[in-house]
Amino acid sequence: MSKWIRELSPKDKKYGDGWCGDLDRCYRLDRKYIVMTRMIKTDIGVVEHFCIRNRDNTDISWAEKQKIKNDIAGRKRTAIEVFPREDRLIDEAGMYHLWVLPEDYELPFGLHKNDCKTEPIERELMLK
Repeated sequence: MSKWIRELSPKDKKYGDGWCGDLDRCYRLDRKYIVMTRMIKTDIGVVEHFCIRNRDNTDISWAEKQKIKNDIAGRKRTAIEVFPREDRLIDEAGMYHLWVLPEDYELPFGLHKNDCKTEPIERELMLK
C-alpha cells in the first residue's frame, strides 16, 4: 500500500455545501493525489463515494484509479465510474468520482469468466 496521509476533510473544516460538505475523509499521497470520501446509503447497501484529484489537475489513468481504489478501499472491492446523462452532468471541479460498492455486491455483468453470466442479443431485436 502506498503511504497515504489522512488530512482534515471538508466536513472536518465545515467547508462546502451539499455532497461536498459531506466528505468526511481526506487522504493525500505525497503531492500527487488527494482523495476525499463519504459514505452514502443506497438501495444496494452502503457505497463509498471517492472524489479524486491530482496536483496537476490533469487526466488520471484507469490504472492509477484502480491503484487508488485498492490502496484505500481494498483489492476485494468493486468500484464504478459513472458517465451520467447529460442533464445530470456536474463537471466543475476537475475531479474523478468512483463509487465503491458494498463488499459482497457483484455487478450483474462483466468480462471475467467468473462474473455474472450475460447473454449477448442481436441489436435489431431490441428495436422491435
